[in-house]
Amino acid sequence: MGSSKLGALALSLVSVASLLAFACSSGGGLDLGAGGAGGEAGEDGSPGGSTSSGGKTGAGGRPPIPPATYQGCADLGFVYDGGACTTSCSSVRCDCDPFPTSYTGCHPDRGCLTAVDCELACELELGDVVSCIGDYAPCDSDQDCDAGRCVGAEGATQGNCEPGTSGSACLEQDDCLDGSCVVMDSDGASRCQPGENGTPCNVSSHCNTALDCILPATSFVGTCSDGENGSACFDKSDCESTICVGASADSASLGDCSDGSLGSSCASNVECQSGYCGKGSAGASDGTCTDGSAGSLCVFANQCESGLACVVKSGGGGLCSSGAIGEACLSGTDCKIGDCIAVDSFSSLCSAGELEQPCGENQQCESGHCRNGGGVERRGTCSDGAVGTACDNRDDDDCDDARCTQDSAGAGWTCGAGALGDRCSKPSHCVEGTCSLANETDTDGYCSDGADNASCKLDEHCQSERCALRSGGSGGTCTTGAVGALCVDDVDCVSTLCAFNAGNGYGQCTLGLLKSACSDTADCVEGSCAFSNGLGRGECTDGSLGAFCVVPQQCTSGHCYTGGNSAGLCQAGAKGEQCVRTQDCLSGVCTNLECQ
Repeated sequence: MGSSKLGALALSLVSVASLLAFACSSGGGLDLGAGGAGGEAGEDGSPGGSTSSGGKTGAGGRPPIPPATYQGCADLGFVYDGGACTTSCSSVRCDCDPFPTSYTGCHPDRGCLTAVDCELACELELGDVVSCIGDYAPCDSDQDCDAGRCVGAEGATQGNCEPGTSGSACLEQDDCLDGSCVVMDSDGASRCQPGENGTPCNVSSHCNTALDCILPATSFVGTCSDGENGSACFDKSDCESTICVGASADSASLGDCSDGSLGSSCASNVECQSGYCGKGSAGASDGTCTDGSAGSLCVFANQCESGLACVVKSGGGGLCSSGAIGEACLSGTDCKIGDCIAVDSFSSLCSAGELEQPCGENQQCESGHCRNGGGVERRGTCSDGAVGTACDNRDDDDCDDARCTQDSAGAGWTCGAGALGDRCSKPSHCVEGTCSLANETDTDGYCSDGADNASCKLDEHCQSERCALRSGGSGGTCTTGAVGALCVDDVDCVSTLCAFNAGNGYGQCTLGLLKSACSDTADCVEGSCAFSNGLGRGECTDGSLGAFCVVPQQCTSGHCYTGGNSAGLCQAGAKGEQCVRTQDCLSGVCTNLECQ
């Protein structure tokens, strides 16, 4: 009956919650002395009897470890027709309360489902039952399960194949390839656990050598711990540092060992190397070890360095403060210098309104400019508003001359001068010229006088009424449209011919005559276009002797002498002419860079 499929419910292997759905009265006591679980026990696996709560296994006083239980696909009593499922399978109906449920499925080796134990199936989630239909792999012994284990087989009762690896369901110790079978909840649902630091356990024999099973006060499920920083603990004696944070005598959860370093969790000052345990509120049980300096969390003055006060906010949490500029306050009396101002919706800081000091609004600064102020959680800084100084998005009030302009990369905003060539985001930003904006919502422009090569986005921005717009909407350049002038499109040129170079993003106006610039043959009224990628330019050519060429086919003579470069001139290939290749010569012989 060997099978590579695992017979237990696929979903029941994922979470304890799924195992709860399958828990039933079938079960078996485990050999605790061999690393199993089941029934309250002492450190050696014998029944416990102590009334103390929490700590290492053997302390007792918590709920007894229930017998391990297990139920899988085999318990659903599936019957199959033995066929190959060549047609659609018929559904199997169960009169479940409150609504009837139908099950349909095919097993790859057993065929279509024809019957199921409705009493059990109705108690389970539909998806769990359907998953079992295809995964059903009953077993009588481990030999039926390839590398896995047969869990739950006893006498005439068949079991289910489980992988036996960490996290898989189990009923006894032998169901686990490595580690131990640990009872995980009050219904006895159990799983294989590796015994590593931080993994579940019922007794210390479930943990690897040198690890203890630390149990909460009100649960038989504990955690293997090595006592190092971050490991589980119930009492300070469980930790190498003798600091256990967060454990409770009436809780089902454990605490964590701490070394008391900055940033470590703490419950009181004595648990920190610095002597300061800052908390977010007076009622908080846990906090964080701080250095007690200005800006550190606090709820009481003894959580701050000597000479600092704990300024507690209305929400309950506070910050250590000396009353200096930029430090926390609730009122002006908390500040040694300046006044206490609200810098955002949640914080107030001491400030005198001088440059680079905190602010929330413009009027809080002597300069009248508060950069980044006014937001819900945005702490501003007093600025002089000079040209080149950063400013808030579109906030002209941040600048002395009311010109907060968008940077060319579009990532920031800076106070501008409004001169020709300067950035502008509004028509009013330009002292000289016009702001080259495409529409009312555009903020990406330059102050322009419309002269040749000046910035533009519309034809009306240019004296010539020709704006050569670059692709991508990044703006353009004013052009006269004369031969040789910059262009992007044919309409940019008086000749209506623009030799556009995609690699450069622009081109030049041309008449299309021989020797005119070109990018492709359509740019040439005379001849065809010989374009050199190496030079990044082309030229209209008729292939006559001395004409521009890139390859021999562009020459009527069939000989294009390039000197080894990416372009050259057409030649006859006669004896005595220069050559670098045999095809440069009419004779087909090139010796010492000369045709023979």
